Amino acid sequence: MVNEESIEIDQSEEEQPSHGKRVYVYGTLLMAFLLSIFVVKANWQHHVPVKQVTVEGISVISKDEIVRLMNLPPNVPMYEVDLTAAQKNILSNSFVKNVVIQRDAPSALRVLVEERKPAAILNANELYYLTSDGTVLPYIASAEAYDIPVISGMDSLTGITAGQRLLNADIREALEIITASKYTSEHLFHAISEIRLRKGRDLVLYSFESGIPIIFGKGDAVRKLVKLEAFWQQFLQNNATSDIQYIDIRFDDQVVVSRKNS
Repeated sequence: MVNEESIEIDQSEEEQPSHGKRVYVYGTLLMAFLLSIFVVKANWQHHVPVKQVTVEGISVISKDEIVRLMNLPPNVPMYEVDLTAAQKNILSNSFVKNVVIQRDAPSALRVLVEERKPAAILNANELYYLTSDGTVLPYIASAEAYDIPVISGMDSLTGITAGQRLLNADIREALEIITASKYTSEHLFHAISEIRLRKGRDLVLYSFESGIPIIFGKGDAVRKLVKLEAFWQQFLQNNATSDIQYIDIRFDDQVVVSRKNS
């Protein structure tokens, strides 16, 4: 009996490796099958051409212009597109501040654009847009209307090109006034129609509402704008202004009003 039991145990032990081998073979075949599917899919995706380009974040530049700048070859496979080169091409447009291009499988490219926003219109023989840091943008028609002041008095400025950053001290001062007016009062920002530069002398502001010249001077923009806003709300908003010749806010503790025929 002892010998028979020993024989039965030995037979059961011999069956276990055979079962394990079958599981190993089936697992290997399954992994090979899945790997082949992955390789076929990857190979297929690699050769799928770009069929769609979506563009987000644009209001000035058109989608057609973005696609043109990307300079994609006809029927180019999506995974063969040089994204770095396409981004560099798009950034050649001075309205583009930043751009990111993403692949969106199986056959689309997604372009995320951050545009530069004009802060003022520069009148220097020709019209240009200016950003808040002084970057020149071409003055072009767009779907977005900009309620921004005109900076004038720079007729002698020549050789202006799109993408150039202007370092002129008077222009920098005017842009600081515009930026400060946004934080001081929404009403005041929209009320300023023009900032006239005077070749290094005191800057003069003009308002949409009355066209009254406001002698601004230079420096201390926030304090002067707060004072101007308070004066406007208290004395001018609901009163006739046709007899006012100019307003002078250069002084620390007062606003000087000059009236016609006074």
